Amino acid sequence: MRYARQEKLIGSEAQKKLSKALVTIVGCGGTGSAAAEYLVRAGVNVRLIDRDIVEVSNLQRQLYREMDLGKPKAQALKQRLEGINSEIRIDAVSDDLNRDNIVKLLNNSSVILDGTDNMDTRFLINDYCLKNHVPFTYAASIKSEGMFTFILPKQGPCLRCFIQKITPGSIDTCETAGVIGPVAGLIGSISAAETIKYIIGEKPLVGNILHVNVFNNIYETIGLSFNKNCMACKDKYEFLDSPRRDVTPLCASTYQFLFENDINIGALASRMKNDDELIIINASKDLLQLQYKDYAITLFRNRMLIQNIFSERAVRTVASKIIGL
Repeated sequence: MRYARQEKLIGSEAQKKLSKALVTIVGCGGTGSAAAEYLVRAGVNVRLIDRDIVEVSNLQRQLYREMDLGKPKAQALKQRLEGINSEIRIDAVSDDLNRDNIVKLLNNSSVILDGTDNMDTRFLINDYCLKNHVPFTYAASIKSEGMFTFILPKQGPCLRCFIQKITPGSIDTCETAGVIGPVAGLIGSISAAETIKYIIGEKPLVGNILHVNVFNNIYETIGLSFNKNCMACKDKYEFLDSPRRDVTPLCASTYQFLFENDINIGALASRMKNDDELIIINASKDLLQLQYKDYAITLFRNRMLIQNIFSERAVRTVASKIIGL
């Protein structure tokens, strides 16, 4: 039996609970991809959401292969996981999670698992989960350190209770400070374990945050408490109620530009053939990748990713060139 060793510990009834659960993983990077693999191996249905594509710098810590380079992360991870467990449901969504689509994309989730590298997205998830009483996780890895907590709305402090609003550029990222792969894998594994515990009725790590530093051999839990001034806990959802941003900086000198309306990828590719400045690298009905000057561009029906770009103004100029053809 596939789950024989697991059922020996948790029992057949708990295994049935896992088979009925749906865990939505937002962000399929280092922590998200590791968590997804262990959940799938445990027999949990998963929904994978990621807006990015696989880049060569991801291979050091994320569960992708060289043959996945340039593919949407959610789709590439789905293909990998389907080869591990074909008995469960694995959905992949290659899209940006924002206030306009969050209800649709997170619907029916048993748990929402944090695999992001963006605090605004985490705060958006925090708002959604508090409003809809959905359990979720916070997970992060940087340098040789990692952090994790499990959040049960109204039963323990939320993310905004212990992390205030972040000013862009004020905190380190994997791009600016670096990270070793095993830390991301460790936090991803803990995310999966704590999620499994919650689904089968065991108590997860609520009201405490786990901090690890593998270089200094530190493994500690730190108590958290409600913040009486937390607006999210008072049902005021700043991020859920704010308009979405059409230009968003991502990692590795990459920006995302959201379109007002969906575009026709095939028609756009046909028009581009008449422009000598644009070199089409890959084209399908759902995705178009091209080179424009020094920019590597990936277009989806509702957005585009631009690599090797460094300002919002430049992003808008390139977007005007591409979409204004």
